[in-house]
Amino acid sequence: MKYATAQDIMTSEVITVAPEARVEQAAAALLQYRVTCLPVVDAGGNVVGIVSDHDVIGAEGHTAQEIMTTQVITVSPDTSLEEVSHILKHLYRVPVVQAGKLVGLVSRTDLLKRIAQRWTCSVCGALVFDHAAPRLC
Repeated sequence: MKYATAQDIMTSEVITVAPEARVEQAAAALLQYRVTCLPVVDAGGNVVGIVSDHDVIGAEGHTAQEIMTTQVITVSPDTSLEEVSHILKHLYRVPVVQAGKLVGLVSRTDLLKRIAQRWTCSVCGALVFDHAAPRLC
């Protein structure tokens, strides 16, 4: 039986910002895409930090690099959802990184969507992931 992983629920098209992006650019991207954080990614695609709406609001710098959080907790694509859910008890979102490169982002909303689609078959007790409860086993 394959257990669900971060890769199964992550958003793979992640809005990012470069370290040299101005704070105003980060604020505009947060608003435009209706997100609460932006991974800061260097030219090689490596995650070097994360800028949240809180960082921008309290900004005491001019660029993403000056205001970003540099100690970013990340997971790999094969991290179990059990571990991801434990991390998301303390954070709102977690970048998914493979070989140092950003490949996705998992938010609490992504996890809630997965939970909302989890059904238990009333006949055999198997877990089924779908938009509606299964009709037959």
